[in-house]
Amino acid sequence: MLSADGGSFKDPAGRVYRIATDAGATRIVRGLNDAAAATLESLLSEPFFRRLTADGDVARTTLLPGADPAFPGIVAAGWAAAAEHEAVDFLTWPYEWPFSMLKDAALLQLRLLATAVQHDWILKDATPFNIQWAGARPVFIDVPSFVPWHGGEYWQGYRQFCATFLTPLLLTAHLGIPFQPLLRSQLEGIPPEDAARYFYGLRRFKRGVLSHVWFPSKAEARLRKRDGNGAAGGRSQRRQSKTMLLALLDSLRRLIAKLSYGPSLSNWSEYAETHSYDTADFERKKDFVQRHTAKLQPALTWDLGANTGVFSRLAAPHSRTVVAVDGDYDAIELLYRTVQADGPQNIIPLVMDLANLSPGQGWAGRERPAFDRRRQPDLALCLALVHHLRVSANIPLPLFTDWLRSLDATVILEFVGRDDEMFQKLLENKREDYADYTAENFVAAVGKRFAIRDRLDLKGGKRELFLLNPL
Repeated sequence: MLSADGGSFKDPAGRVYRIATDAGATRIVRGLNDAAAATLESLLSEPFFRRLTADGDVARTTLLPGADPAFPGIVAAGWAAAAEHEAVDFLTWPYEWPFSMLKDAALLQLRLLATAVQHDWILKDATPFNIQWAGARPVFIDVPSFVPWHGGEYWQGYRQFCATFLTPLLLTAHLGIPFQPLLRSQLEGIPPEDAARYFYGLRRFKRGVLSHVWFPSKAEARLRKRDGNGAAGGRSQRRQSKTMLLALLDSLRRLIAKLSYGPSLSNWSEYAETHSYDTADFERKKDFVQRHTAKLQPALTWDLGANTGVFSRLAAPHSRTVVAVDGDYDAIELLYRTVQADGPQNIIPLVMDLANLSPGQGWAGRERPAFDRRRQPDLALCLALVHHLRVSANIPLPLFTDWLRSLDATVILEFVGRDDEMFQKLLENKREDYADYTAENFVAAVGKRFAIRDRLDLKGGKRELFLLNPL
């Protein structure tokens, strides 16, 4: 069945469709008009582009022959030609990435653009939504963004690059302000005039701010005053030689490469060393997770409340892809750095409040699908999570188990009892004692939605692990 992607409609030259196969896989096929198809055919023959795809920096792409089963549907949708792109296992959005993920995506964007310009091509867009992740590796997916570059043509994507890549990184690196909530609320990024409000006084002199935030904000203010709008009007008439453009890209690359964010080692981001288990029980917990994950061999595993990824790494050898989610910025930043340095490379770390999952956003709420509406996992790990959601976020057990059942996945869940010291710590400064939060009520709620296939007591009965299959 041909299904149009909700985030692919802004480029009139083509549109992405998802096609479900009889084998249960999903093909990513793009319909193209005549001009876009001719451009793509020329691009695919370029040696530089072949190297980029061979290196894994750009999604592998092929033009579909007319005999392909998908071709008639694309033509019926009004397109002249079709191309197929290599699919990624799970879609993510920039407002879910830790600092170093956005930084690496920015460096990939600049590297691809510089390579293209050297061969008289350019990228017409500069948005992080054009980049996805093959595990911990960034991959550029919007292949039709490559278009021929005509000598002297100004890089139209500069403002977009600054709004969606550079400015968010500057805010976090220089001021410690998390960029994720800002990008979640402004899908087109942080415009110069908004960004300049953060860099007041001497802050404007921090590395990169004057050139790429402060001066552009003043220029746009003058243009708006003159023309009655806030667009960067008139830039399309500017000229930029290849030497000038490559120098700008190299300057941006060096600037971003020097930006850093040093997470503080909070108690949670030091989880591997500060958890409340003794060695024997912690090993039993790890064995339970590893044993059942190895039996299941899931294509997609979610580790919900992953922290620094101890159990994500245990699940990774038995999973095609692990999506590791936690609301602690520092923990996820550390996890990304760890998998980049030491592997395993099939883990995608994401920053997200599990009581406030990324919603459906953009046009009709379908342009950027909600986290739990992109692809269902085969296995969900929920280790030492449910008590946080009940006490810190006031989510009743039946609501949590209803949501968990909606995933239609096998679940490995850890229940932390009322007498556990970590539960008691959460109760500090709380008036409510959450009397409904008991092992009996939890088992009753779970039993209405799942079959309990295995159980393991830990910490002398203070905690219990469950293997759950959806009913």
